[in-house]
Amino acid sequence: MTKSFFITMLVAILIGAVLGNFLFEQYKLESETVIKEVNSTYFLMEGSYSTEEQAKKAVTNIDPYLIVKEDANYIVYLAITSSNDNLEKLKKMYKEEGINASIKKMSIENEEFLATLEQMDILLNKASSNDEITSINKVVLANYQEFVLE
Repeated sequence: MTKSFFITMLVAILIGAVLGNFLFEQYKLESETVIKEVNSTYFLMEGSYSTEEQAKKAVTNIDPYLIVKEDANYIVYLAITSSNDNLEKLKKMYKEEGINASIKKMSIENEEFLATLEQMDILLNKASSNDEITSINKVVLANYQEFVLE
């Protein structure tokens, strides 16, 4: 009886270890996916210019905007979001204003900016007027400049 009891206990422990390992691996895969999704940030881009003067000339009737020097070009960003729904809302707003913007997907590592962006995305999702969207967008671009660029 004791021999069969030990064999049964050994089998139960082995099955428990295998199932536990399997569940742990599944949890680990899910948490890695969530982390990758959070760092995906979408930039709504008006264009790329060879000089800062050209970039400033292109945005004379646009507010807000951010001009960033990347490599040898000056990129004009109109908006930053981590939400697909907000991205569509922003694209629609700019399209109504006659601005054809393209999307650039980048990964940002600055945790302080990402936390602010998350809060602003919640507000942006609830925003209904173009004025509200523009106000929130100004804050996001200013925070990007402060936390990431400087």
